[in-house]
Amino acid sequence: MHNGGITLESIFGLLISILYIVIIIAISTRLTHLPFEFSRTFTHILVMNWWLIATFFIKDYWLAITAPILFVIFNTLNVIYNFIPAINTKRRDSNKGPIYYALAVFILTAATFHTPSFHIVGGIGLLVMAYGDGFAALIGQKYGTHTYTIFKGHKTFEGSFTMLVVSMIVITTYQYLQLGTVDFIQVFLLSLVATFVEAISPFGIDNLFIPILVSLLYFIMIL
Repeated sequence: MHNGGITLESIFGLLISILYIVIIIAISTRLTHLPFEFSRTFTHILVMNWWLIATFFIKDYWLAITAPILFVIFNTLNVIYNFIPAINTKRRDSNKGPIYYALAVFILTAATFHTPSFHIVGGIGLLVMAYGDGFAALIGQKYGTHTYTIFKGHKTFEGSFTMLVVSMIVITTYQYLQLGTVDFIQVFLLSLVATFVEAISPFGIDNLFIPILVSLLYFIMIL
């Protein structure tokens, strides 16, 4: 287990990463003049950059999982009491999406943060969920005209195509930054799985299934 002890750098990283999330949420509450889906997606996408800050600064495992724990508590309370509507969904059938989102962050941080070489495993799943699913929702809502339904999940082909393309961009970029090389077979397969999971997952549960399954598949690929 990678645990260099609680250092000032780790404490600084924790504080900066939490401050970053607070700033993103605060900005989202000022976007009420824009379509609701934009403010929600703005938060959905940018909050996950927390992972990049955390893996760069935080060296202590227990400090690293502190932020996700707080995130789970905050999102759960917000879903119940809706004190920040800008980051919730208006659809009652998928209003637990923010809770699943936070749970995914906690699970993958707890599972992969202990070893620096595993950071890429957790990061790929979380960033695909944030950027891929986020842009898929945005494009699907704005431009989606060709719809389909699987397991009560109402999707658009435009959104699913966006999910595939953005996932490929995210995985390619993150893999290159972490490893200095790109395995395009892995990129395509992981993106395809992410798109399939997003297509069949109703009620916001894709926020949980996408990152966990993508990270698990990537872990299996690199064994």
